[in-house]
Amino acid sequence: MFIILCIAKLLMRVLNLLHRGATTLPGRIALRLKPNILFNLSRDVYCICVTGTNGKTTTCAMTEKGLIANNKPCFINKGGANMMSGVVTAFIKNATLFGKPRCKYAVLECDENSLPIITAGINAKIIVVTNVFRDQLDRYGEINTTLERIRQGISNSPNAMLILNADCPVTYSLKFRCKNDVISFGVDCSSSVSVVSDSPLCPLCSARLSYHSFIYAQLGSFYCPVCKYHRIKPDLLATDICNSSFNIGEKRINMSLGGIYNIYNFLSAAAVMEHLDLCYLPIQSFGGSFGRTESFYNGNNKITLMLVKNPVGFSSCINLAFTQYGIFNSIFALNDNDADGRDVSWIWDVSFGRVSSNKCYTIGTRAYDMAVRLKYDDVKATVIENENYRQMIDTIICDNTDFVIFASYTAMMDMRHLLIESFGGDEFWQ
Repeated sequence: MFIILCIAKLLMRVLNLLHRGATTLPGRIALRLKPNILFNLSRDVYCICVTGTNGKTTTCAMTEKGLIANNKPCFINKGGANMMSGVVTAFIKNATLFGKPRCKYAVLECDENSLPIITAGINAKIIVVTNVFRDQLDRYGEINTTLERIRQGISNSPNAMLILNADCPVTYSLKFRCKNDVISFGVDCSSSVSVVSDSPLCPLCSARLSYHSFIYAQLGSFYCPVCKYHRIKPDLLATDICNSSFNIGEKRINMSLGGIYNIYNFLSAAAVMEHLDLCYLPIQSFGGSFGRTESFYNGNNKITLMLVKNPVGFSSCINLAFTQYGIFNSIFALNDNDADGRDVSWIWDVSFGRVSSNKCYTIGTRAYDMAVRLKYDDVKATVIENENYRQMIDTIICDNTDFVIFASYTAMMDMRHLLIESFGGDEFWQ
């Protein structure tokens, strides 16, 4: 293994010198040379896995911040490299040339489809499931398929503590599909956010769910009138919510990030801290992950970059931006590359009713599709053709106002290095 680690670490150094980011390729090569390398590198590491449709990257980054604040050195798979090769790369970075871990704790973002493969190679101590929504039908399939992959991943770790979203009937049904102990989290509020429900039926008996109150999509105080499956009182409960402030028991939390979905991310990370008997209060100052409500500044003007990749996440970001960010211009960047999903029909399930920008632009491989979709909600958009992100940057500079960019994954990656070049910041892999 010594030679394999030497090769992988040398490759990391070369990729970093080329400013390419060494997030997956070293792991891919190491797996070719030694398929069970993850088992060897993870033996003495306390592994925390985070999976689910939305919120994985932010939850991992919050958990990382919490562990470091509690003097628990940890490592994380950066840049959203959440498949097997990205996880292996993270372990290689953490290892000495002789395979010994430098940090005891690993916080691992895990793609839902990849979770069974990853947990087969590690001894996961905690598995967090943030939520389960419809996402990239051409890659993930329907919700039940995603849920089954997550269940398979959990079955590889029967002693892991499960941390589940109690407000999501799909996610919390894992309690009844797995033998693991469970810690739950949720919020006590109702919301007027208009987001299409991905799963209106009971995951246990397929009857139509009823609700005492909605939060968004299928999240809320649900109950099944047939099999009596219902939302329980969560172990960690956010109450008295006012924008980004809320209570957990007697503690008042004031988050730096906005949005009800970030309250869920906070709660999932806080549940990890609670299970480890650590203080979660330092997490509230967390300022955001790359591309996830990330801020850049053009003088006094703020540019906010928001990753959007499915109807629930897109609608939630629109609600946050147009209710809390004041006056700004919008850019909607949509690609249909493999990492985005080739099928972009999901944008027709997004609620654009709150969009009220002075100016609105679209860009990306499917810029015209996005412009047509916006037109159907009476939003007029100017198309920036030929994926010309330099022109986009010039537009931001010349318009001399705040901007919010809603971008699919590869569109975000295409433009982010130009945003850093123009306005400052760190590369995603740093």
